[in-house]
Amino acid sequence: MKHIAVLDEGTTSTRAVLIAANGDVVAEKNYKVDVYTPGGTRVEQDAKQIVERSVTALREVLDQAHAQGLDVDCVAITNQRTNTTIMDRETGEPVSIMIGWQDGRAMGRVEELHDDWARRFVDTVGMNLAAANVALHLEILLKDPVLRRRAEAGELVAGTADAVLLKALTGKLATSTSNASAYGALDFRKETWWTEWLDFLGVPVGMLPPILADDADYGVTRADVLGYELPIAAVMADQQAALFGHGAFAPGSVKCTHGTGSFIDFNVADGIPAEHEGLDLRIGWRSRSGKVNCIEGATWVSGSAIEWLIEDMKLIPDVSQLEAACRAARPSGLIVVPALAGFASPYWDAAARGTAFGFHRHTSAADMVEATVTGVAHTVVDLLEAIAEVSGTTTTALAVDGGLARSDYLQQMTADLLGVPVERTKNAGYVTAMGTAWIAGIARGIWASKEEAAASRGIEARFEPVMSAAERTARRDAWKDAVGRSLKWRGREGVGDEA
Repeated sequence: MKHIAVLDEGTTSTRAVLIAANGDVVAEKNYKVDVYTPGGTRVEQDAKQIVERSVTALREVLDQAHAQGLDVDCVAITNQRTNTTIMDRETGEPVSIMIGWQDGRAMGRVEELHDDWARRFVDTVGMNLAAANVALHLEILLKDPVLRRRAEAGELVAGTADAVLLKALTGKLATSTSNASAYGALDFRKETWWTEWLDFLGVPVGMLPPILADDADYGVTRADVLGYELPIAAVMADQQAALFGHGAFAPGSVKCTHGTGSFIDFNVADGIPAEHEGLDLRIGWRSRSGKVNCIEGATWVSGSAIEWLIEDMKLIPDVSQLEAACRAARPSGLIVVPALAGFASPYWDAAARGTAFGFHRHTSAADMVEATVTGVAHTVVDLLEAIAEVSGTTTTALAVDGGLARSDYLQQMTADLLGVPVERTKNAGYVTAMGTAWIAGIARGIWASKEEAAASRGIEARFEPVMSAAERTARRDAWKDAVGRSLKWRGREGVGDEA
């Protein structure tokens, strides 16, 4: 049986997963990657660490496959988007920090450019002008005079995690169509880098990688780096890979991935909606099976809100206690707005801050935990309501995946507040890797079609709404009032931090 090794590079961990042609996950290796928050709104990572730990995880999984005599056909890569670093063009060695997708130091620049660029940005790129923008990250990094000189001399290249890993594994510089559409620098209709935007920011267009289809030939892994020579048959951005991994091939299909943040993607085939106010338009994938666009809504804080409850607030000892805490909470009307990193879509307010309303002398730790989880559910419903408005399509069922999809309480609350069923897919933690394996395997002839690849997909649990319409309306109205009070928050820290 053929197998595909998928390198799944996330925000806080990198893992290699070996997926068999029957859909089974037969091996896995996971390593933590560090996220640094040196102050203010800065969020950074070490690209060298990501490469080292990713290569180690992939090598160990391939060693397991080799020891068991398994036939590994190819490698595929899926990755977090928008985090940006600069590399030496020849060696691929990272020469700067990696600015994370949650980094907010470009907030002030976004406000400064809003009047002149925001509308043009939506019309050309398909996205809202926001701090999570590769070109704005590069503008910050190129303030370093040494990097600026080397960039203008053509000695440096830039990219997100996929480009960094690809360069390290094969020596080839490229990014995939799905990843490029998240850069915030792609002309959506032409599928080329938007030179007007890059020139304005002083970013040499030659720094950005060539754009290939998601299932293109990405070269062969180097034996001296990995220990194996295998073709890399696909590179996909994580959220679009998850949409593919849900088998969401039909227009109107929708999924929600609960990771560090929660990301909702809605299949619009190859169309370009006339309006998508507050939401982003991305290329879902370009491959042998065709091209799909998607409307995306995102909240920057969901899984990271649980980490906050555990690591900073010390309200529960670990994630295994999340469900028990939620069920121990008492009805109190407490509302937590988990805008710990501001709001992405549909509000796009980097100045928003996390707030809690309605707590009192007898509010317990369990009450705060439950209200935070419920706040995550509300943010998901906000996004789905916004997508329904611009698409003219009402959600009939929501497919969920990701680490926080394991929370029954969150899925039931989402179903109740949304008023439609929530379906947790089988192997919910592997949907992103599975989608990437499928698109690679179709290209390699392991599966004859995307439908054949998706035949192994199943539903693990279905959560039906049980909340009354009256309670749902009351809760949603109270939530919207709380969000209104959290927007445009002005505290002592200011709006954004420069490098």
